[in-house]
Amino acid sequence: MGGGVFWVDSGRSLIEHGFYGVNGYSETNMPPGLPALLGVMGAALGYSPTIFLRAMAVFGTLAFLASYELLRRQAPRIVAAAICVLLMTSLTHFTLVTRGIWPCYPYTFTTISALLVADKLEAATTLISRIIWGALLTALVVISLMFASAAIAFLGAIVASIVTIFLRNRHLALARLRLYLFVLLSGIVVQGLWMHHGRVPASAGISATQWPLPGFPQSYLSQLKVKKGNYPDLGLATPRDVVIRVLENARDEAEMLSRTLMRILPVVRTAPTEGVKGSRAHFGWTSIFVAVPLVLVALGWCDSIRRTGGGLQEWYFAGYEFIYLLWPWDWEPRFFLPIAPLVCLYLWRGGETVILLTRHNPQIIAKAWLPVGAILTICAALSIHGFPIGGQSPYVKLQNELSFAVWLLSAVLSAWIIWKNTGWLKPASAAVQSWSKSVAVTRMIRPRLLQALAAAIVLCLIFLGLTMQLKEARANLDPNSIVNHSADADAGEWIRSNTDSSNIVMARQVASVHHFSQRKVVWFPPSLDSRLLMKGIVEYKVKLIVVVRDSYYYLPPDDVCFDALVAAYPDSFHLIYKTQEFEIFRVDAESLSPGQT
Repeated sequence: MGGGVFWVDSGRSLIEHGFYGVNGYSETNMPPGLPALLGVMGAALGYSPTIFLRAMAVFGTLAFLASYELLRRQAPRIVAAAICVLLMTSLTHFTLVTRGIWPCYPYTFTTISALLVADKLEAATTLISRIIWGALLTALVVISLMFASAAIAFLGAIVASIVTIFLRNRHLALARLRLYLFVLLSGIVVQGLWMHHGRVPASAGISATQWPLPGFPQSYLSQLKVKKGNYPDLGLATPRDVVIRVLENARDEAEMLSRTLMRILPVVRTAPTEGVKGSRAHFGWTSIFVAVPLVLVALGWCDSIRRTGGGLQEWYFAGYEFIYLLWPWDWEPRFFLPIAPLVCLYLWRGGETVILLTRHNPQIIAKAWLPVGAILTICAALSIHGFPIGGQSPYVKLQNELSFAVWLLSAVLSAWIIWKNTGWLKPASAAVQSWSKSVAVTRMIRPRLLQALAAAIVLCLIFLGLTMQLKEARANLDPNSIVNHSADADAGEWIRSNTDSSNIVMARQVASVHHFSQRKVVWFPPSLDSRLLMKGIVEYKVKLIVVVRDSYYYLPPDDVCFDALVAAYPDSFHLIYKTQEFEIFRVDAESLSPGQT
């Protein structure tokens, strides 16, 4: 069930025992909305992975239906449908919804529904209708907060929209405040109660008191202070680190948008560096798959602000992006998909804005773009001849060459628009104009050809996406497929069948190993400090250590941290079970003298 073990086990514990958490620790970070839902479903229908995965598929479908309803009010129906179908037929969506249990899909459904209901509330003219729509909006906002704390972006959007209106019309702002006051206060109270319900911070079965490391599993606010959530050994972030984090997250989101829509962008991995093997390579800022989406989405959002004056949707989008641009963890599909329909909407509007500006002010646009295009061309050229991103990957090289060609062409086109009627370019300009007049395609037919070409491209992308999803679906149904096996689950099952129930286990993925081993599990922290690790092993009476190979969610990986530990204490660990994916070691703590720890 991918990441669903924690959600299912904590939900079962909540329903059956009134305790929200796993591994003996009460959860203080992740809200209980999804676990409660899964717990109720499990109690009624049974705790089957199939049932829960089908529930994710249902919520995913509802989320896209709600998204279509929202988008069709702001863009042509064909555009709204194309956006939703392109997202639904992407591997980004398919692999997440069919292989894991996450709150992102119910969260997407409730937040998009809340935006729809907010429109109804603002348009209501009678007291009864305002009460009904206001109560429904309150329920949706509260439920969203219980699915994911990122829903505080909705509360921030309410405040920001009222402030924006206040700057233009104070009376209208006061009316809007009265309209949203109960929703806002209810959300603040619910979020405040959740944030302060626990005394000892703990998350995913890990107590913050176990290890003196910054970040996870401490509170979300505490995690914002670290340089990299996946790599706590790097320490706390400086202001410069925060700026770099925001830029990297923006780049990663743009890259994920391109991978989602374009289908054929493979993931390239870097060569090993400093004991960290095969981390995913990223496109540079000069890539057309990064720069173009970022510019268009920003333009589209600004155009929406111009149209609406800063409505709830625009500020919700900005608030959500603000949260995740500051988030210190690696960018993941579950962060992107809840906002993907709005990203695509603003991408579309950004494209419309560029076309409109180019038609009405070609000279101004060309003059503004020429230096930018020249700089991007130079940078892309340097990236081609500089150090490759993914070793000697021909794909990355091709992507850099394509970006170079596009930027060079755009710069040349801008230069031609600026100087087409001057000097030696005047004869060339006349020739181009003469050729364009001789083309037998009328002005009336050209838009239809462009529309047909766009429709053909979208249909090809949909077909390609369905083909790729079919291949992944076969892998899902194959019991021997790698996607249906987890090293942590297999290690847990072996421990459960072959070791004493009183043994305490140390593992990186606590919730998964705890679920399958039915043993008390201590977190194996991502740290190279061997003295710190051994001190914890002795203090918590750890008997078994699970070391998963080629696991890179946390850095340094399991095997790198364990190798450092073995180098410092070579006689304290004995291999008792080994597979290609993981190893299990028995701890011989008695071999240590008190002074060594």
